[in-house]
Amino acid sequence: MKKITFVLLTICLILGIILVVSGLTLADIASEANTKAEQHFEKANELLKRAEYKGAIAEYKKVVDLSSNSKIAQDAQYWIGQSHFRAGQFDAAQATFAKLIEEYPASAIVPVTKLMVKRVRQAKENEEIRRTMNNATDKGFIIAPDTGVKYTKTRTFTGKKDVIEDQVALNLSPNGKFLLYGKLVVPLDGSEPFDLVDMSAERCIWSPDGRNVAFYSEDGICMVPVSPETARLTGPVRKLLDGRYGWGLVSWSPDGEKLAFRRTSDKKKEISGGDIWTLSVKDGSLTQITSDPANEFGPAWSPDGKTIVYAIRKDSLSFWLVSAEGGAPRKIIEPGGRCIPFWSPDGKWILYTLEEKIHIFGLNDNQELEIIPPREVVGDFFSWSPDGGKMLFYRPSYGYRYGLKVVSASGGPPFDIGRQITLYPEHVWSPDSKMIVAEGGNEDSHYGLWVSPLSGGEPVLLEMDVSVDGSPSPISVSPNVEKLAFDVVRDDGTDDLFVAPISLQEARTTGPAIKVFDGLYRGLGTNVTTSWSPNGSKIAVIHRMDVWIASSNGDKPVQITKTPGMEIWPGWSPDGRMINYIVRHSQTARTSYVVSVSDGKTTKILDTGPGRIHTWSPDSKKLAIESEGLISFVSVADGGTQQIAKLKDLNLERVFYISWSPDGKYIACVGKHIEKGDAGPIFIIPVEGGKATTLVTNDTSYKYLLHWSPDGRWISYNSEGPVKVRPEGTMWEADFEEILKKASR
Repeated sequence: MKKITFVLLTICLILGIILVVSGLTLADIASEANTKAEQHFEKANELLKRAEYKGAIAEYKKVVDLSSNSKIAQDAQYWIGQSHFRAGQFDAAQATFAKLIEEYPASAIVPVTKLMVKRVRQAKENEEIRRTMNNATDKGFIIAPDTGVKYTKTRTFTGKKDVIEDQVALNLSPNGKFLLYGKLVVPLDGSEPFDLVDMSAERCIWSPDGRNVAFYSEDGICMVPVSPETARLTGPVRKLLDGRYGWGLVSWSPDGEKLAFRRTSDKKKEISGGDIWTLSVKDGSLTQITSDPANEFGPAWSPDGKTIVYAIRKDSLSFWLVSAEGGAPRKIIEPGGRCIPFWSPDGKWILYTLEEKIHIFGLNDNQELEIIPPREVVGDFFSWSPDGGKMLFYRPSYGYRYGLKVVSASGGPPFDIGRQITLYPEHVWSPDSKMIVAEGGNEDSHYGLWVSPLSGGEPVLLEMDVSVDGSPSPISVSPNVEKLAFDVVRDDGTDDLFVAPISLQEARTTGPAIKVFDGLYRGLGTNVTTSWSPNGSKIAVIHRMDVWIASSNGDKPVQITKTPGMEIWPGWSPDGRMINYIVRHSQTARTSYVVSVSDGKTTKILDTGPGRIHTWSPDSKKLAIESEGLISFVSVADGGTQQIAKLKDLNLERVFYISWSPDGKYIACVGKHIEKGDAGPIFIIPVEGGKATTLVTNDTSYKYLLHWSPDGRWISYNSEGPVKVRPEGTMWEADFEEILKKASR
């Protein structure tokens, strides 16, 4: 009996040991699998950033196999779908996202996955439309898919003849032989373009008989005689009117004897600006046509010469008709957005372009029609054919690009961060200087905050998985890149301001949004202005023309200024103890102040005129400003100033932005260059004195908003300008009667 008992105990002990060992082994195996899954996930993320989609998908699949049903496996499946999507494999992406929603309906990843399903569907539709249109354009014509209107290609511009960057201010000569683009004459017989005049000339426009061209110059409105057959000058330039008229268009009367234009103010003659006048090209006599306190613009003479149509902006934009001799104007329509009117050649219709649509208004019956031309193929409307029967469109080979570039602080060429993504002004560096976060959008209409690696990897759209009423719009990221501020526009026109935590590594929000300001009033026509405290705990905002501080944890906002002027450009000191701001009394009178965050004590720094404070020194003791043609430092403690540079020594007319290096030894600035205009270089100026260094002298884009990287090695800046995006420019035409017929359906 004892022997049997001993045997049983031995067996139990052995079984216990086996179970314990087995349990430990299974736990070890599971732990090892999770570790390997995380390693494959990290590797997949790196491949995805480098646009190596096939390799990324393979690595993400290993994650799913190693750790099925886990959160990391769900994330991996989502990024498999993203990889297919970015590779243009829309069917595979759609199937992956659908499977994820089906298998994990309660997962937190489902809401953003549903958004991706919609994006994939839209991308497939866009791709099909592009494919259909590209096939059609090879034949020299296209049938618009939404209207059935036929558009025919009439001209192609390549090489040295491809000089037209946009259709703005582009017009056709009356005989159809030449295009005018600014002062550049582009012959349609294939010969090379040439300058009309050897002087400043903007908004050049042919007379109805093609024997004269009117244009704005730096000091007035001018006219020059030309040959209709060669477009070459046949006489000297004649100034018709003195004054700075560099904006808008002049319009010829049909008989070629007068010009309609928007007049600027003349204090000597006690003439207020903003009204429509006519000018005789023979004797220079002037006639005032309108007299409204608001600003009118875009006058256009009717084909019979009896009426002028123009635009005026009060509470909203509207079009008006007035007799060419003056009199009581009559409002005809309120387009809403900013646009200018065109007459149809028969004088029966007013046309305007708004939100990529051509709107057509019938003067006889007030009928309103609209048509959406296939802009991605034919471009935009710019003129009528000489016989008046066709609408002409131009699609340039250039695209106007907003971008983000980085240049080494020690010199060298810049490189583009966003690639094919349009990145807008404000941006933030990550603390390790390896990434930049900026707002923008790509060709597939994916808009939001993009995380762009400095190493050149693929930018990633930060996913805003937030639950709020309304449409969230990103505004800014905290300096430590841990929080995102975004707003939701309310029905009353004010904004609700929210803050949500984010992760750059995961490129998404990581927690719920907190409302930090309820009913923020930013002012008509302005954006929400925010300035984060250095530690990301507070945000300075402009609310009803005063500075307020909102807490990122949702505490009640606190008003810290109360002045009769308008506060602008709040900026937090690096130590987080002060905020500087500008009070704008008028367009030219401004005063800069500093306010203490702790007790609200306000100190006047100086009257800056039209200039403004640009940046704090890293030690929070000084402010760098540009005013009265000087770049200076102002002491916050005693208001003492120290001149650093004269703008004229840098060949600058004014400064757009100043940025202080992290070590406080240099400032970088960019502005309007005397010779190169807004396309001038970036200057680095030693704080202790010395010769300035010029950067990016070979970049012809407009530059602004400089930011040093935290390690001081790089300077990032926003740029904009025309960029070659396709091999040729093309000119198209469509029959106006067909357009009217199809638009009337």
